[in-house]
Amino acid sequence: MSEEWETRQSLLMRAKDLDDDDEAWNDFVAYYERFIYYLMHAMRVDAADIPDLKQVVLIKIWKNLRTYESRGSKFRTWLSQVVRNAVIDYYRAVQRRSNVVLGGVYVDTASSAEESTELDKLIEEEWEVYMINYALGRLLDVFSETAVNVFELSLKGQSSKEIARQLDITVNSVYTLKNRVKSRLIKEVNAIIREVEV
Repeated sequence: MSEEWETRQSLLMRAKDLDDDDEAWNDFVAYYERFIYYLMHAMRVDAADIPDLKQVVLIKIWKNLRTYESRGSKFRTWLSQVVRNAVIDYYRAVQRRSNVVLGGVYVDTASSAEESTELDKLIEEEWEVYMINYALGRLLDVFSETAVNVFELSLKGQSSKEIARQLDITVNSVYTLKNRVKSRLIKEVNAIIREVEV
C-alpha cells in the first residue's frame, strides 16, 4: 500500500473543512461522483437528467457536509439519503409539470417502508460494486493486464482451466495470479474505505 494512503487524513474529515482544502473537495468528488451517478441510474432517473441532478446533489452535499456527524451510521448512508431525497424531489417536480400539462391527479411520490428497504438494498449493492470497480482500476497500476484479466474472468465464473486456455498461461499461473490480485484487492478496498468513510 502506498505511503500516501497511510499518511493522509480521512478524506471526509478533510472535505468537511472546505475553506482550507479545495483539493480535498476535488478528491471527494472524484471518489463519490460515479457512485452518485450509479445510484441515480439504478433509481431509473432519465439519463439526460442525471448530470444536472448530480450537480444538485453535489451542491447539497457541499452545503451540508460540515453538519454531517457519523453517530453510528456510515457516511454512505447519509450520502445515499441526500441522493434519494434529490431524486424524490426530481420525480415530484416532473410529476407536477406533467399534471399541469395533462391535468392529471397528483400522486404522492413519498416512498413506503418497503420501497425504502429496497432502495437501501440497492444502495448497498451499488456501493459494493462501485468500491470493487474503483479498487480494480487502481490495481491496473500494480499488476499486469494478464493478472487483472485472470481475476476478472474468475469473477465471471470461468474455471481456471478455461482461463488458462483463453489467456495461454498455465493453470498454476491462474491460481497464483488470481490469489495475488484477490489479496491486494481486499487491501485496496479496505484502504479506500478507510480513506473515504469515517
